[in-house]
Amino acid sequence: MQAAEQTISRVLTEEIRYVIPAYQRPYSWQKGNVEQLLDDVWEAFGANDEEYFIGSLITIEREKGQFYEVVDGQQRLTTLNLILARLRDAVDEPAKSALGSRVLPRNALTGEEETPRLTLRNRDQSFFRKHVLAGQPVSEATKREIIKEQDAPKQRIIENLEVIDSFVAQHDQQTLKLFANYLLSRVYVVFVTTASWQSAYRLFNVLNARGMALTNADLIKNLLFARLGGDGAKSAELDEAWLTLEEQIGIERLDQFLGHHRSSIVATKTRKALHEEFKTLIEGTASPFDFLDGLNASAQNYLRILRGEFATAAARRSIRSLHRVAFEEWIPPLLAFLNAPVSGLTEEEFIGLLERITYQNWVRRLAFTARLTAYFQLINAIRSGRSAENVRAIFRANANDEEFRTLLDGDVYVRPFAQAVLLRLEEADQDESVTKDFGGKITIEHVLPQALKDEYWRSRFTEDGHRLWLHRLGNLALLAGIKNYKAQYFPFDRKKRIYAERNNKVSFDTTKPILDAPDWTPTVLADRQADLLERAVSLWAMEQ
Repeated sequence: MQAAEQTISRVLTEEIRYVIPAYQRPYSWQKGNVEQLLDDVWEAFGANDEEYFIGSLITIEREKGQFYEVVDGQQRLTTLNLILARLRDAVDEPAKSALGSRVLPRNALTGEEETPRLTLRNRDQSFFRKHVLAGQPVSEATKREIIKEQDAPKQRIIENLEVIDSFVAQHDQQTLKLFANYLLSRVYVVFVTTASWQSAYRLFNVLNARGMALTNADLIKNLLFARLGGDGAKSAELDEAWLTLEEQIGIERLDQFLGHHRSSIVATKTRKALHEEFKTLIEGTASPFDFLDGLNASAQNYLRILRGEFATAAARRSIRSLHRVAFEEWIPPLLAFLNAPVSGLTEEEFIGLLERITYQNWVRRLAFTARLTAYFQLINAIRSGRSAENVRAIFRANANDEEFRTLLDGDVYVRPFAQAVLLRLEEADQDESVTKDFGGKITIEHVLPQALKDEYWRSRFTEDGHRLWLHRLGNLALLAGIKNYKAQYFPFDRKKRIYAERNNKVSFDTTKPILDAPDWTPTVLADRQADLLERAVSLWAMEQ
């Protein structure tokens, strides 16, 4: 391994070509990263600093002094190409050709484009060459298609080009030429070369250990390529399989999915870094391709969970309800079930049971480890091929209907599950033709206000009665927007007018009956409490 300080001029020279290998992540720098780089170099330029370092570039030397694979530093290297390409487009000759030779040289005799100085991943290279290196504008139709496809690397390139264009527009040609000269001649990187895949692999992991911004997905991908042992013939095929995974899930949530997938297999708490735990899973498969096939199949089911793509209305309602829960430990057992369905247990029934046990866990305020007990038991039963009745028995064994009912019959407003419970009750009595989506600002209103300021309330509730009913289900109503603030401590009739002020309509079915009540007394409250409680118990009690 060799390391030397090099100017950008020496790094981006006509004699050297770089390629982003398949095991690397795609381009992911955001606008803030590019703005920071431009600001820092501009400040150094303005101060006429003799030198300015922007980090390291770590490579595998494939052809002596000519061709390198980029192990670390591709974000900076790609961004430098974006900056130099835009500076080239903003200046006239001969500066234009001088800068162009750093990114996309042309044959001086024929004018034809030659090999680019930098080649990105296969999926991004055509776009990069056309719209960055060759400087062709990106059409609005292309931008819409990229957004539609959620193609994050291309979106980052477009956004970062806009940042650079804004910077360029602030300066005249002479200043831009001087800035470009400073960038090439006085900005340095530490240029590191290694001779083999093995050396690069060790260095890649050392970088992570030293706190470099490598995600678990990066390192898991690296483990898969390590199993190929640098077999170039298979690398492109493996890269395509990994790209399929990235495109399905999206780079931003890939680590999250990988964590859920891991739990859906091993059913234990994480004891090491995620990529370290995946090493055992990868080694346990016949090949990295087999592992990725399973991962991509699991990703399809994960997306079904995120999107609520299930056949029956009951299953879709349960999934929407589960997504309101403050934790996500319920996802791995559902992922395990979808990846390996249990004979005799439909998706609708399993998801319904999962919703019941999850809300019981939540309302009963079980700690993280206690919640995991039921989920891990379910995963192990599913993966070991246990019967449908065995799986049902696990749900029943981990439930406590009596405790659940008692806690739900107490103060719920101060609990994190209050709004989720009320929203689920909104859907409970609807037939399968009705689907409710809740958006915008939703608040929980105390019908009996939190302070007995008005004579109306003082004449109907004692201090003890006020404490008894204030935070219970029967006294809580869902409202949209700012109606909650407007209602305040007013008497009941005025509150009802505020609830119904928008065309005499209230958005929530559980709130509408309040408008029909002539009075709000302990008796009315007790009746509503009993009604809502029975509906909640029918939704989430395990023994029906």
